[in-house]
Parts: sequence; structure tokens; C-alpha cells
Amino acid sequence: MKIVVDTAACDDPEEIIRGCALAIQKEQCELILTGDENTINKVLSLYNIDRTKLEIIDAKEVITNEDEPTLAIRRKTESSLVKAYDALKRDDVMGLISAGSTGAVLSGGVFRLGRIRGIHRPALAPVLPTLNNKEVCLIDCGANVDCRPEYLVEFAMMGVAYMKSVYGIEAPRVGLVSNGVEDKKGNALTKEVFSRLKKLPINFVGNMEAREALSGEYDVLVCDGFIGNVLLKSVEGTANMVMKTLKNAIMDDGMAKIGALFMKKAFNSVKNDMDYQLKGGAPLLGVEKIVVKAHGASNSNAVQAAIKQIQKMYVGNLIGNIRSGLEDLENLSVNESNS
Repeated sequence: MKIVVDTAACDDPEEIIRGCALAIQKEQCELILTGDENTINKVLSLYNIDRTKLEIIDAKEVITNEDEPTLAIRRKTESSLVKAYDALKRDDVMGLISAGSTGAVLSGGVFRLGRIRGIHRPALAPVLPTLNNKEVCLIDCGANVDCRPEYLVEFAMMGVAYMKSVYGIEAPRVGLVSNGVEDKKGNALTKEVFSRLKKLPINFVGNMEAREALSGEYDVLVCDGFIGNVLLKSVEGTANMVMKTLKNAIMDDGMAKIGALFMKKAFNSVKNDMDYQLKGGAPLLGVEKIVVKAHGASNSNAVQAAIKQIQKMYVGNLIGNIRSGLEDLENLSVNESNS
């Protein structure tokens, strides 16, 4: 099975192509690359790769962050992203990676690929590091800023399926992001979602305050896309501030510099744990096939990580598990209606 990579819609197309070349060398994967054929071949010529594991689809158009996403998906049919989605429909393709416009990736998932039956809104679900060296899935992190209760219920089911399929967690602990841990805390949306999540056949552990997001006490964090995006960027900003403050403190003190030499291994370990380039990207859950939205500034390491990520999701039958979770949700609704 192949993976299609949109190489053009990103900050540095050549870096994306380099990552694809390295992945073919190291990961025993087969790839389809969409983008400018001349640029792709120029970069690939620098690597000794098995060309039988590679297919190139020439695409001269690019959807940018300045384009209106839905219109661009409909009108720029010769773009690298649209051609990537068209390739994804093939039976021999398991997933898609794009570091392009988030809005365009979302629109393409809905209009070119299609939603899984029963899903109202697909959601972005990045995985963040926790204090106990594990991972927590944040869903949604920006795809849906205005939500109804049923959307968040579906987000919870998809997040559970993701952590089961990819990370092997038997009963993922689900927390609802709120302004307090008490059952009655939250706004009208979270209060309604709280009551619904309690009825689901999942390991719902209640409300969660944002300060506990990376505590390791949760496996899935459920929220609307507005809250999720603010939480995600707050975490990223805080992490950057702490690392820069620590670096400045060390550089300003001679003894601290000496101490830092002895702690270099520990510092590198922390840096790697927090490096998004080594995590892959945010899967778009709720569409018919596997889609990963990579960071716009992704480097070759991020591309290789995203490829591994898609392979894990495919082997773990992520799409099938989401469908099974939706069937459970539908059966629960039917039983409640009949009771």
C-alpha cells in the first residue's frame, strides 16, 4: 500500500521531498508525490533510491494560505493537494500527508474524500507529550471553532479509537476540557457534553482543567476547536518560553555553562520529547481514509515521522475502529429511544 505526499503546499517543498527520499531508503515504503515534477526529480536525483517504489504526479498549481479553502479545492483542480486527494481515492493508497493550508486540507477531506457515515464534522487530533513520557490526544485543535454537543461526543469516540489503534491503550482515559474539574463546571456546551459522555461505553473520567493537559492523567482531551487551538498554542508558547529562558540563564552564568555540559544528554532528551518535527502531524479524523496534516515548516524528519504515523494507523485499522465506535453510539441512541 502506498502513501501520497503533497510536496508543494508548504514552506519548503525541497525539504518535504528530501524526507520522502529518506523514507524510501529507510522505511520500506512506497510513495506517490504530487507537485512540480521538475523540482521533485531535481531533489530525488541526489539520492540513491528504488524508483519502483515511487510515483510522481505533476501538479503546477499550489493552494496557498491566502486562498479561500473551499473555493480553492473546487477551482484549483490542478493543484498538488487536489491531485493528492484524488490519488488517495485509489485502492492501493492508504493515506495522505500535506503540510499545506489547514483549511484546504479540511475542505479537501470533506469535499474530495468524504466523511465517514455518521460523522458530522471531522476533527484534527494532534498528540502531545506528557510528564510520564507517554502521549495525550487533543481533539479538536482547530478544525471546528463552533460546535454542537453531538460533535464533541463524536470527537471523544474518534479520539478513543485513535489511541486504541495507534498506541495500544485498551481503555483510554477521556477528559473534557473545562474551567474546573467539578461535574457542574463549564458553559452550556460542556455541561451538555458532560452528561452525554457519562452515558457512553468509554472510560470518561470527567472534566479537566487545562493546566493538567500534559499531566499524564489523561489519554484523550475533548474540546471544541476554538478551545483546543488556544490550549495547543498556549502549550507550545510556554514550552518555547521555558526553553529560551533556561538557555539564556545558562549562557549568562559561567558555572551554569559547565553544569550544562554534564546535563547535555538530559537536555537533548527533553528537546526531543518536545520537538514536533519528530511526532509527525495531526491526523484529520472522521474522513474516509487516513489524512495527516503536517506543520507548514515540516523538515525531512517530520515527513518520515508522518509516514510512520500513517503506517501505524493503517495497521491498527483506525478507520474501521472509528466506524465500530459510531455503531456503538448509534445502538446506544436507539436503545435510549426505545426505553
